[in-house]
Order: sequence, then structure tokens, then C-alpha cells
Amino acid sequence: MNTTNVRKRRNDGPQHRIFKPKRIRTPRYRTRRLIIYGTFVVTLMFLMKLFVGLFDFKHVHVNINLTGNSHYTEGHIFDVLGDNLQNIITDTESKTSTYLKDNLSYIKDAYVSKNYAKRQLSVEITERKPFARVKYIVSSDGKLNDIEKKNTNVNQMSESFYLIDEVGHVLESIKNEKLTHLTLILDEGIHIPKVGKQIKSGTTHRGIQILKHINAKKPEMRKILKSIDARVSDKIIIDIKNLPMPVWISSDMLETGLHNVGLFIKQNGLLMLQQQKYNLYIKNPKGKKVKQLPEQYTYLDCRYEDTLFIGGDSR
Repeated sequence: MNTTNVRKRRNDGPQHRIFKPKRIRTPRYRTRRLIIYGTFVVTLMFLMKLFVGLFDFKHVHVNINLTGNSHYTEGHIFDVLGDNLQNIITDTESKTSTYLKDNLSYIKDAYVSKNYAKRQLSVEITERKPFARVKYIVSSDGKLNDIEKKNTNVNQMSESFYLIDEVGHVLESIKNEKLTHLTLILDEGIHIPKVGKQIKSGTTHRGIQILKHINAKKPEMRKILKSIDARVSDKIIIDIKNLPMPVWISSDMLETGLHNVGLFIKQNGLLMLQQQKYNLYIKNPKGKKVKQLPEQYTYLDCRYEDTLFIGGDSR
């Protein structure tokens, strides 16, 4: 009997516990599985919509920190963000920062952080500071020399004034009488500067470099500096409040020229010349006394290292 039982077990073959026969998927099974997947997707979409819907300016806490010149108020930032609300919710922080800088010309840097769990949006703004004014002459003929300007119709030329920062970024368009304490830089061209963009003209940047040099080396002169015309590099024209005539300097002799002008103003050079004008005479061949100095000074030439030239018109 034992032999018979052993043979029966051998005839049964090996038992495979891991092996499972392939399940037959009936249409009913497939339908039920499709319903489960569909329900999961719809539920997930509903939760996402509910989550994003909560993150709007009716429920979110907006924290805005302004640093720098504080030209804008929180209301300005809030209004700009609200105009592009849907994109701000889905965009990255860097895109939101770029959007703010593109729509608010005074913004230099914008750091944006979002906290969806707390429904909180934080914005840190650093503003650009006004550095100078630019008087921009726009002509259909581009740059003109003095003779061409006289022969050009006034209607073909227009003047506009802009406020810029230290890198030539246009902050806003202004009127001539606004912010007159800032130095005026003269420039010209055929393309009108755009607010929120940087002026690429070499003339404007030359004027900016002169202002930066004066701020660093001659800060006392900045208060009396009226305008800079750097359209010609070897004949830069500077207007100073204490002098009734413009000063000529060149870009390669900038430091020396400004130093000589400073000494001239400090030592009351103009007053000395005016006093000499009434005391210094020469005799002409007929024996009459004639004033040697001009009636009116029209420029002070400081383009040379050790010499100042004063030009003027004599009768």
C-alpha cells in the first residue's frame, strides 16, 4: 500500500504555487476598470481646480516689501499683478519677476516667492534711482551739424525730455521744468527713447560717465552743473551755474579739464577778469586807449593740460 501511494504522488507531477492561470478579462471587467480610472482623473482635476481657485487675490495674502526710492506704492504692484492674475498663478517666480520689470519702469529687481499652502504671495521690490535728465532731439535726418540745423525746418525736429538712472535706463517721460536739480544731458538721433528701455546712444553714456566722474572726484561741482553736451567727444560743452559762458573740455583730458575749471571757479577767476577788463587798455596807432579784453566772454576752453583759453566777441 505504501508503494501505491508513492506512485500516485509521483504521477501527480510537481506543484507550482507561484503559477497562476491567465485571467480572462470580460467586457464587464474592462468597463468597471475604466469607470474607476475615470473617477480618479475627474476627482484629481476637481481638487486641482479647487486648489488653484483658492489662490486668487480675494483669498491670498499679498506681502510687498519696497526698498530703494519707493516710487511705487503697494497699490501699483497690486494692480499690475491683478492684470495678469492667471499667468502669475501658473508661471514661475522668474517669469513673474520679469513681468513686473517689463510693466513698471522703476523696478530694478523683483524677488517673488509663492506659498500655496498658506495662500501667500511675497514680492520684494528694489527700485531704480533717478540719476539725470536727457534732452533728446529727434530729427528725420539723423545727426545734424550746426549748419544743417539752421537750414532744417523746425517742424522736422522735436525735443523730448526723459528721466534716466545711472545706466541710461529710461524711467519716465517728463517735462522740461521737472526735476531741474538733476543735470541735463543733451543727445540727438532718429529713434525716440522708450520708457522702460535703456538708451544705447554713446552720447548719453558719455554724459553719464562724466557725471559719475564728477560725483567721485568733484562732488561740489555736481550741485552747480546744469547741462552736458557730449555729442562731440573732443569738444564736450558743459554749462555751470556760476559761469555765464559754457566750458569746453575733451574726453581724453576730462580729469585735467574739470580740475582746471574747479580751480578757476574757486579762485574767482571770472571776477578777476571782469575787473581787469576796465583797467587794462592798449593804445592804438592814433594814441587812443582801447580795451584789450573782449566785451563778452562766450566760452572757456579747458581742453589743454596747463592752459585755459577764454574766447569772446569784441566790438
